[in-house]
Amino acid sequence: MKQFKIMKKYKRIIAIFAIVLLVAVIELGFNYSALKWRYSELDLRDNIQVIKTETNEKYVVEFANKEGLYVKQLKIVGDFNQEDGYWIDITWVNEFGKKVTSTSTDVVNAYFSEFYTNINKKITNIKITMPKPEGSNLKSVWVTNHFEINKYRVFFFFILLLLLYLIFFEKNVVKWIERYFVIYSLAFGMLLIACVQPRYCSWDEQIHFKTAYSLASGKNVEWTEAALDIVNRIVPSCNTKAEFAELRKLMNEKGKEISYTEKKENIGISYSTISYIPMAVFMKIGMLLKVSFSDLFMLGKIGNLFFYVFIMYEALCRAKRKKLFLAFIAMLPTPLFLAVSYSYDPIVFACVTLGCVLWYDEMTSGRKRYQLGNVIAAILLFSVGCFSKAVYVPIILVMLLLPQFQKKDKKQQLIWFIGILAVCALVMMTFVLPAITNTISGNISYGGDNRGGDTSLVRQLMSMIKYPLSSIKLMINSIFSFDNFRNVGTAAGDNYFIGNLLFLNFASLGILPEKWLLILVPMFVLLLLYEERKMTTNKELCLGKRVFVVVILIAVIVLIWLSMYLSFTPVGQNTIAGVQARYYLPLLYLGALILPGKRTVLQADYYKMARLTLLSVNVLQIAIIYEIVLKYRMF
Repeated sequence: MKQFKIMKKYKRIIAIFAIVLLVAVIELGFNYSALKWRYSELDLRDNIQVIKTETNEKYVVEFANKEGLYVKQLKIVGDFNQEDGYWIDITWVNEFGKKVTSTSTDVVNAYFSEFYTNINKKITNIKITMPKPEGSNLKSVWVTNHFEINKYRVFFFFILLLLLYLIFFEKNVVKWIERYFVIYSLAFGMLLIACVQPRYCSWDEQIHFKTAYSLASGKNVEWTEAALDIVNRIVPSCNTKAEFAELRKLMNEKGKEISYTEKKENIGISYSTISYIPMAVFMKIGMLLKVSFSDLFMLGKIGNLFFYVFIMYEALCRAKRKKLFLAFIAMLPTPLFLAVSYSYDPIVFACVTLGCVLWYDEMTSGRKRYQLGNVIAAILLFSVGCFSKAVYVPIILVMLLLPQFQKKDKKQQLIWFIGILAVCALVMMTFVLPAITNTISGNISYGGDNRGGDTSLVRQLMSMIKYPLSSIKLMINSIFSFDNFRNVGTAAGDNYFIGNLLFLNFASLGILPEKWLLILVPMFVLLLLYEERKMTTNKELCLGKRVFVVVILIAVIVLIWLSMYLSFTPVGQNTIAGVQARYYLPLLYLGALILPGKRTVLQADYYKMARLTLLSVNVLQIAIIYEIVLKYRMF
């Protein structure tokens, strides 16, 4: 009994020790092949042949080992003047002792001198075929099987075990789920930042980086070669940890070279750049400290992550209803991935969500007088969230539903009504006014997609005015046809379900397959039905107010599709391009709040539901990070 009490007193120290020990064992397991087949590198340069054909020349490298040799990685050394693919044909022995053949491809480029391909198989034959354009020189080829402590792998498994320990053994962390959210988001967020930089991986990340970098630089923007490579999307591709190390070295060198200096006339912050402030502030700190470009690139992402975590933490602390549902969607892969990217989406999502939390608190509090701080904060948060994406501006109109406002006399009601409409109109005019003025002035090129194509907001608007019935029909058909959510741009990607695209999506890195919906969909439905017992006694929205919110949500959805048709779709096209499932993230919590509470409530023990929620979201996050980010890239 005494020993049990001592263990309970020091359980956290024991837990950390056990986690470290387990991580060490796991790391040894990943190095099992290096320990069993002890060799570091084998030089195959004598096996290099140059084969001439009628039209070109190619390198061929062949190696055989009858007994089988475990190859962890293939290393190619040479000088290449362009990006070229090479083919690797291998015969390998599987776990059942049967020989299997397979083919894979990889690339070399003009930026590096060493290139790596992960093999991780016991091979009997390997053949490498590579084009030999003029000026290229393949110097050597190595097969390697070295022992290595992989810091990414160590960090990943340490996080995994620590978070599982918190779920099952720290009741207070589960009780205050916002604390778990902070630990979870910072841990996985920092891991993602370390793994995917310095490259553009998220949606339009090069555009958002350009804005944040310019904002952080002040009046004189010193554009380095590395920064321009990101903006122009010419960073070389990498698929192994060693190549990412070379990429960081390359970008750090380019980060020292200033290509040109841009002098801005105005260094002020406009409404459209408010969402970039967290990224710009952290980048500015990096510039003042004169850190390397790779570190500077990471700092901007860290600024976004910290802001997202802070705002969502406040939302979870203040949420009076659907708290577990909110925690679930806030920790899902796509929202967290956006939070560690150069993007204004996490700012929009977090600010709108916290605004909805404050609004609902005032709606159901039963107080005779509203808390002025909450009301002002909600309006400001809605406004900040809508400045970057004005399509969400109708959400501000929910402030007209406040019961305290309806108890005022007619004069005060009129003032409040005009005030809310003025805020809504002000935000909306940031999007509408330029379109109207440019249409009137005849500037038909205004509002086109800066990535190219036959797009123009003004010309598209004129086309819709000319064909109003066709435009309305197109809008209705597009909204109710969910095919357009699959705007990934690849044959495989366009077949994904909206749930994968909305929650299990890492943009260009990849998407989890649909089998993971077996966890996502049941948990999503379960948490929509579940109500915390202490929350079910709160005052609910009446039917009329629910209908009003539904109308607002429909208006936002229409604006999302309309904005993509005006600014992203080629003029006159009878389909709407560019609509992505992630645009619906800011609407989820507000939509959940209008669901009936007491009549559809699912009663369950809070701790069991919280643990199930946290365990489910961890499984999904671990799966996508392991399968898409780490397994074939950093391991």
